Amino acid sequence: GAASWLSTSTPFTTTDEGFVKVGSTYECTTHPRVFAAGDCCHFVESPRPKAGVFAVRAGPILRENILASALDRPLIPHRPQNDFLSLISTGNKYAVASRGRFAFEGGYLWKLKDRIDTKWLSEYQEI
Repeated sequence: GAASWLSTSTPFTTTDEGFVKVGSTYECTTHPRVFAAGDCCHFVESPRPKAGVFAVRAGPILRENILASALDRPLIPHRPQNDFLSLISTGNKYAVASRGRFAFEGGYLWKLKDRIDTKWLSEYQEI
């Protein structure tokens, strides 16, 4: 589940597992102008598994909606993708990949994961 303080120490509505409930704009369902994305939230209108791809894809829309909220402009709804590639490193330069019903494993997938992660991290080295 989520960090326990989200449901015990905040006024936000959470799921039974403690995830903050948000609408399609990433705004808390019970507290206007409060936003959440990533592994701490539950997307009420189209629930998704907890995966980094959803947090990464939420970033740009979340930024726009925080700015829109501050400027009293309409918020932009977002519908996350349904399918995604899951790449999990298992150690020793080996990884498992899955997408939908398909799964693969091998060292070549670790190289792919390392390349994707390195590229993504390099985008955040300079502000």
